[in-house]
Amino acid sequence: MEISTYVGFDVSKSSVAATAVDPLGHRRRQERLGTSDEEIRRFLEDLPGPIQVVLEACNVWEHIYDAAAATGAQVLLANPFQTKLVSKTTLKTDRVDSEKLAKLARLQAIPEAYVPTPEQRALRKLVRERVFYTRLWTGVANHVYAVLLQKGISFRPGLLQRRTLRHSVADPRFPEIERGLQELTSIEEITHSLDRAIRDAYEASTEAQLLATIPGVGKFTSVALVAFLCPIERFSSLDAVVKYCGLCPSVHQSATTSYNGPLVWDANHLLKWVLVEAQWNVRRHEGKGDVYRVGHRVARRKGMGTGAVAAARKLVRITASVLRRRSPYQPHAPESSSRQRPIAAS
Repeated sequence: MEISTYVGFDVSKSSVAATAVDPLGHRRRQERLGTSDEEIRRFLEDLPGPIQVVLEACNVWEHIYDAAAATGAQVLLANPFQTKLVSKTTLKTDRVDSEKLAKLARLQAIPEAYVPTPEQRALRKLVRERVFYTRLWTGVANHVYAVLLQKGISFRPGLLQRRTLRHSVADPRFPEIERGLQELTSIEEITHSLDRAIRDAYEASTEAQLLATIPGVGKFTSVALVAFLCPIERFSSLDAVVKYCGLCPSVHQSATTSYNGPLVWDANHLLKWVLVEAQWNVRRHEGKGDVYRVGHRVARRKGMGTGAVAAARKLVRITASVLRRRSPYQPHAPESSSRQRPIAAS
C-alpha cells in the first residue's frame, strides 16, 4: 500500500501538535489539536489517504493511538529515546517535533516501540495501580511509625502490618495517629479488590503459572512479569531482556577504552523495582540456588545493594528462559548456549 499522507503527532497533556506531509515531504497541513478522540479523527478524515500516523510513546498515547487507528490509518508508535537520537536539533518546539516525526515516517526511519494488545494494557494498568497503592501504604505506615517515635510510644516491629494489633497504638490524644491508621485501613480495602483481580489474571495466564514454579515468585510478581515481558519473542536475546528491565550497566567505549557506568536509565523502572523486591523472596525460598549464590557472591565484594541488583539480573534471565521454553522452572537448566542467542518461538 502506497502512503499518500504522513502525519506526525507530538502529544502533550493538554494538546496535540499535528503535521501532515505528502510523499515528497511538503507540508500539507499543520494544526494544534485538543486531546479528544473526535478532534483526532476529524483531522485525519480530512486528509487524502492512505495515511500513516506516528506518535511517540508517553503516558497518554493509548487513546490517541486507538482514535487514529479507528479511522483506518496505519499507526506507528515511536520509541522516544531513540527518536531523539535520530532527529536531535537545536530548535525544539511541538510543531517542529511533529513535523520531524512525519518526515521520519516518510523516510521509513521510525524506531518503533512495541504496542501491547488491549488485554496487555489492562493487565499493565492493574499492576501499576497495585504498585501505586503498595507504595502509598508504605509511605503512610512510615509516617505513623515516625509519629509514634516522636511521641515516645513503644511498638513492636512490623506492628502496622497486622490489623489485629494496631489498636494497641491508637490514642485519641494524637489525631495524627488515628488518621494514619484509618488511611491504612482504607488503602487495604482497595488493595483487596486489586489482589482479587490479580489472582484472576494469574489463573487465566499459563505463562504466569509457569513463572510461579520459580521458588519465591508469587502471583503478583508472575503477573507483573507476564504483563511487561510477554510476548518474550519480541526481545532479540536474554541480554535485551535484562536491559529492558534496567538491570545492566551503561557502557562508554572509545577505541581501546571501555567504562561501565551506572545502570541504564532508558528502561522499565517499575519492572526493575518488582524484580529487585522479588529477588529477596526468591533468595529466602530457593535455599542456596542460582539467584542466592549470585547475590551472595556479589554482595560480599561490592555490598548488599549491588548484590541485590546482580540477583535480580539472574532472576530475570531465569524468567526469560522459562517463558522462552514454555516449561516449568528447572534449577539446573542452562539459560542459553550463547549470551547473544536470539529468543525464538518454540
